[in-house]
Order: sequence, then structure tokens, then C-alpha cells
Amino acid sequence: MRLLSFRKRAAARLAATALGLAVLQGCQPPAAPRVEPARAELAGKKILWVDSYHEGNAWNDGIGRGIAATLQGSGVELRIERMDTARRAGEPYAREAAARAKAAVESFKPDVLIVTDDAAARYLAAPFYRGGTLPVVFAGVNWDAGAYGFPAPNVTGMIEVDLVPPLVRALREHAKGDRVAYLSGDTQTQAKVVAIYNERFFQGRMQVRLVRSFEAFRRAFVELQGRADMLLTGNYAGIEDWDEAAARDFMLRNTRIPTGYVDGYMTPLVLVTMGKVPEEQGEHAAGVALKILRGARPADIPVAENQRAVLGLNLELADRLGVAFAPSMLKNAGIVHRGTR
Repeated sequence: MRLLSFRKRAAARLAATALGLAVLQGCQPPAAPRVEPARAELAGKKILWVDSYHEGNAWNDGIGRGIAATLQGSGVELRIERMDTARRAGEPYAREAAARAKAAVESFKPDVLIVTDDAAARYLAAPFYRGGTLPVVFAGVNWDAGAYGFPAPNVTGMIEVDLVPPLVRALREHAKGDRVAYLSGDTQTQAKVVAIYNERFFQGRMQVRLVRSFEAFRRAFVELQGRADMLLTGNYAGIEDWDEAAARDFMLRNTRIPTGYVDGYMTPLVLVTMGKVPEEQGEHAAGVALKILRGARPADIPVAENQRAVLGLNLELADRLGVAFAPSMLKNAGIVHRGTR
């Protein structure tokens, strides 16, 4: 897996790829942060991770791998509570799930609380624990945590940001125009994401469809390709009857314009991905939690943003569309989908 840096190193290596992204040539994925052998002060310490979604969600499973790898050998006990708000949408359910998570906090009595993604931040951490004595570390909160009052004296973490401009530049190389559309599952997180995209990158002109059924997804997928020149096909969490194999076959047969997304797990379904690394969010959250357990104050640990991403290319779909990727794209791709046919 080759890693892309899109912050400080981009200016120094602007010509590294056709996208203007800095590429660390020949770099292997960073190992999980080194954890010192369990110290006496960590014996008996406990962390509760409240996940907004469900086991099997590709993004949060990656966060979980990062958390587990970072805590390995630390002697800290980890417990997981999942809110399942992607498959079961709506504010009433989210509040019920938060109440269950709060009960888990009170029962387990963790020394640090980790919350991932917006639902856990909005419905659990912000109303019940912000400003309290329990240290809270968040991760996977999209773009801005200010709406939840983060950071706070007892709260810090990592913001999740997307590589939207370089992704659109990559798609524009093979598009007939500049019109952009976005199609995704209908969740509160996705509603927040598309609002930010439209405000920051598209001056409100991005067309948006948020759907709850696979049939609605298929209809919107076909419809938007007649209205736009590029399609960002987003997170399918929130689509209740999503069928991965059927979706792959349908999108292969019905894609007419360049498609892309900002998570690598979508590479088998779209032409280009600029995939964030979910493990980075988990590694950071768990690493901060360990610092707190060893005496650091959350207020002294600044909020961070993710820095790593992986370029993904779908050669099977490129062949169907008649797209020829530049040699620099092919060289720097960390995920390449060639198809199964």
C-alpha cells in the first residue's frame, strides 16, 4: 500500500503525480504506534470504545483494527459498545442507542472513553460527558467538531477530512464537464458531509441524493449520470438492503461517467478512490488514550486531522469506460481492482 500525504509535503513535491499529490515512493504502511510494555500504572485501566455504527461497517472495522493494534501489549482492558446508527436511522433511535451506551459507561466505569463518528459524539459525548471528569477521545468526526463543543478541557481527538479536490481533479481528467453529483446512504453523517462539500468546494451546485433502499440507489445512480459529468458515489451505510455483489454488477454495467469516492473500500465499485486510512483514526485515538492513562491532560493534546490516504484505481471499470490512466497514476496506486471476470 503506497501512502499519499496531502498536507505539508504536498507543496514540496507538487509534481510527484498528475494529481499534484505528494507520494512517498516505496513506502510501506506505517506500523502501529509502538506501545511500551504494560506499566504498573496501566494495570487494571479500562477503555470503553463507543462506535456509532456496527461490526461489519468497513470504515469502523478499520478504526477498530487501529485501536486494537495500538493497545496490544499495554495491559489495558478494552470494551466495545456499538450504537448501530447507520443501519437504524433517525434521531429517536440514536437517542435510545446513546442511552444504552451511557448505561455501558456507568456499568463499566472506564478510565477513558473513546467515541468514533458523529452519532456517538453528538448523542453521547457532547450532552453527557463534555466538561466532566471522564477523559473523552473522539475520532472519525467529519470536518468540524465545534458543533459538539469539542475540544473541551476533558475532550480531544482527531477530525476526519476528505481529499475532495484531488479526487475531483482526477475524475475531471476523464469527464466531459464540471458538473458534480453525490449519491449516498441517508444518514446524519452523510447529510453533514454533503452540506460541507457543497459549501467548501462546489458553491452549492453539487447535486445530492441520499437514499435508504437499494432500489432507490439504483434509480438515482442512473438518473444522476444524465444530470452530471462526475459522480461521487458515497458511503452505502444507511441503505438497508444493500447487496455488495449486486451493486458491483449493476455499477459495472450502468456506469457512464467517471465515478469516485474518498474511502478505499469503494474501489471495486467506482473508477477512482482517494481513500482515507481508518486505522489512522483508531491508532491516534488509542495512542491519545494511552497518553491520558499515563498522566497527560486532554486539554494539553491538540486536536489532529488525518494525514494519510491511498489512491485506488478500478481497471475493470476503466476498461468499460475507455479510460487510460496516466503512468504516474498507475505507479502510485495502492489499491488496484482488476475485476473477477
